[in-house]
Amino acid sequence: MNKLKDGKYQIINRASGNKVGLTPLTQASTATPSPGRHTTSSITSSHALRFVFTLTHKKDDSYELKIEGNSVIGKNGGVFAPPKGGEQLWKIVYREGNKAYTIEMEEKNEHVGWVLGGQDLQVKLMVLPMTKSKPPQFFSTDIWHFEHVGK
Repeated sequence: MNKLKDGKYQIINRASGNKVGLTPLTQASTATPSPGRHTTSSITSSHALRFVFTLTHKKDDSYELKIEGNSVIGKNGGVFAPPKGGEQLWKIVYREGNKAYTIEMEEKNEHVGWVLGGQDLQVKLMVLPMTKSKPPQFFSTDIWHFEHVGK
């Protein structure tokens, strides 16, 4: 079934090959900068810890994602890790047709999930278009690899 085990991971986008990491909102290109908040985005950094997510399995395909101790949440079309942001569960589903995963909002009925978008390489929260084939296929900007880096 390709379920992920609890632990520390680097998340890599299929389209760009970039790791997803944490960067201060004030340094990222966003519509609503706010001091002290953070966003998950594709960035380059020599500080490897900024790219390490902690996954905790909660139920079925649902996981809590944290980075630097902050819960990763989806809000206003973006993906953030603000201090004291509250817990949110994400469906991390292995997609056999793509041999990788989608990361989707747990409480949504439609497939709303992480998409690497724009020139700023921000992770956005959008409806994930897919083919009607069995198994369905997703765009490479919507597909993610998880590289286990520790417990």
